[in-house]
Amino acid sequence: MIMRALLSISILILSHIALLGQDNDTTTLKGGILKEAVVSAQSIIKETSTRTTLTPLQIKVKPALFGEMDPLKVVLTMPGIQNNVEGDVGISVRGGDVDQTLVSLDGVAIYNPSHMKGFVSAFNSDVVSQIDIFKSAFPAKYGSRLSGVVDVKTKIGDMQKFGGSLNLGMMSSKIFLEGPIFKGRTSFTFSARKSYFGLIVGNIYKKIVKGNDDFFEQLKHTGYYDVNAGITQLIGDNHKIDVRFYRGDDKISTINYTDHTYSLEVEDITIIRNSGTSSGENWGNMAGLIRWDYTKSNKIDLSTYASYSIFRHAYSNRETKQTDSLCPSFKDGLIRTIQEENLLKRQSYIEEFAVGSDARLHLPKGHTLSFGIRGSKQILLPKILASNTVTHIVPDKEDSILVKNNDFGSDYGINTYSIYAEDDFTIGKKLNISAGIRFTIYDLMEKYHYIPEPRIRCSWVITPNFSLKGSYSRMSQPIHLLSSSNIISPSDLWVPSTAELPPMLSDNFAFGGWYEKRMDDLYLMFSLEGYYKTMENTLDYYQSYSLLSRIDWEDAVEVGHAKSYGMEVFTNIRYKTFDATIAYTLSKTLEQYETINFGEWFPSTQDCRHNLSVQVSYIPFENFTVSAAFYYKTGRRYTLSDIVLRTPYHRFYWYTDTSAEMNHYWILSNAYSYLEKNGYKMEDYHRMDLSVNYRFEHKKSYSDINLSVYNAYNRMNPYKLSFETGTDGKVTVKKLCVFPIMPSINYIFTF
Repeated sequence: MIMRALLSISILILSHIALLGQDNDTTTLKGGILKEAVVSAQSIIKETSTRTTLTPLQIKVKPALFGEMDPLKVVLTMPGIQNNVEGDVGISVRGGDVDQTLVSLDGVAIYNPSHMKGFVSAFNSDVVSQIDIFKSAFPAKYGSRLSGVVDVKTKIGDMQKFGGSLNLGMMSSKIFLEGPIFKGRTSFTFSARKSYFGLIVGNIYKKIVKGNDDFFEQLKHTGYYDVNAGITQLIGDNHKIDVRFYRGDDKISTINYTDHTYSLEVEDITIIRNSGTSSGENWGNMAGLIRWDYTKSNKIDLSTYASYSIFRHAYSNRETKQTDSLCPSFKDGLIRTIQEENLLKRQSYIEEFAVGSDARLHLPKGHTLSFGIRGSKQILLPKILASNTVTHIVPDKEDSILVKNNDFGSDYGINTYSIYAEDDFTIGKKLNISAGIRFTIYDLMEKYHYIPEPRIRCSWVITPNFSLKGSYSRMSQPIHLLSSSNIISPSDLWVPSTAELPPMLSDNFAFGGWYEKRMDDLYLMFSLEGYYKTMENTLDYYQSYSLLSRIDWEDAVEVGHAKSYGMEVFTNIRYKTFDATIAYTLSKTLEQYETINFGEWFPSTQDCRHNLSVQVSYIPFENFTVSAAFYYKTGRRYTLSDIVLRTPYHRFYWYTDTSAEMNHYWILSNAYSYLEKNGYKMEDYHRMDLSVNYRFEHKKSYSDINLSVYNAYNRMNPYKLSFETGTDGKVTVKKLCVFPIMPSINYIFTF
């Protein structure tokens, strides 16, 4: 078996460490807000990687949503990175779909990194040590995703003393503990988080948001928890063993409601329709890792590991409708009853086991050679049951029942074997090059795909303060996340590539420049980068596909391709304890399929022409921090009907008391035509968040009180759109907004 291992280097955050690129970070040194040092990427002049590293400090100073400090929300403030809609933590990198971004926890893939339908991420900020992000120029050790990598690393427990924190927020509470098991040799970490969203936030929604929308009732029944645990064992001076565990689950309780749709009078007949719905949903991730690291001075780093992960998502929705035709002259007043039941059950399941090993050799003359192998096995079970049952009840007549079922789903296995090698070296004093190749074999139900994935990146120092960078990388991916924007109920389904559906491929090109300047208390940084990316073998449902279609998903999708290109600007200004960053992305993402949108290119769901974020923080005096953030982006692309037709729907018939003659009446209903795929653009999105943090120093501990205001000027940004038919038959488009102005308070005790 060919195996490739992902290099897993856990970084221990120590206080009072000065790292390259941190010399003038007076915000951390003078503010006294956090005890941790800032771990940042090396100077751009000496580092060829396009890696961006986020630290606990950068996460904790951002405004929080109901006191929940969210690591992945900070990732979304970077140029070239966005989510679909507000509250969704699915990460799109440079126009790629959310399934094309590898989100991993200590090197183990997490397939749905969200809690509470996307309100918060699955990662507890207390246990995160750093987050490495790659948007292009991927190191050769990364694979199986097309567009991006978000690698979340957890903390190593303190080897010398016990410590921890208790966090009480309006959305959830959490605890973090760390310390030695055997002092100087063995340490542990443990964190747990539990939400109580319905108790506090659900009632706040009632006060802020007018109306009684079913979506908010759903949120009141939403709950989640997660647990992180780890043990680190040092063996001698060169060996270390890490064991990591994660478990997170969400559940939405079953909801029932009855809704009067309309009452219609035709001649002396009254037609009344009632509807009811019950639904339930749960999902979760579990991940485990054991890793052995060996380090010998500055010559060799070796990491060998085995990991196991499970993702599961189950959803069920039952809709019932009853239409009664009433007439006083008939027996018991009932002419006819039509009962309709629509049932949808959907399940996504992924199980993955992986083993591998990585090595890094520090060779003479400035060469660093990295190589490794990895093998993994994935089992996917996409399953859908959709049924439609219509029953016609006429007094003194036999009931007429019509049933339509669509039930499909089976196990799919994917075996992936990878091997890679990469050399990082310097030519002279101004040119740094990293060149490598990754070779991947996908075994898809005994159909083999052999894919070479070359990549190269370089950095050229023009002046001590200015450098240029360029990169190319090819990536592949054997799994897809299918979704349909025309299906109201959740429809995301993880499916594999098969013998007939080849793995996706992408070619990523990037070129840019970086400038930085340090002058006493002032630090300036500016970067400009352009990119162009092509994606082959992407999947989408046929435009007329419905879950009630009696075909399997493999017969309901079409293979196509996509492209994305754009420009990113990022700038950072720091003066003493004032810090400001601006990130802006100008981009375009298009897709093309033979039978969708008449074969013409159409905007992707991830197409976002303008995306801007501005972050400002200031420390006016010790232990007090004020921060603000502003966000703006072009409205989401959406497939919305542009034609509404009035067509016959039900034929109501009845018999008179005096004859066998049948009377009938046709009632008109609405039919929707979707001509242009993603042809509608929702309103542009913008909001401002504010935050104030104050620290109280105790003898051997400290407390933080954080006040935050999410969406400070109460912008009603649309979350989704839906059609609503009035009693007069007229159709209106309804906009649902779920994030109004939301103040919050959070208390953190650290010991």
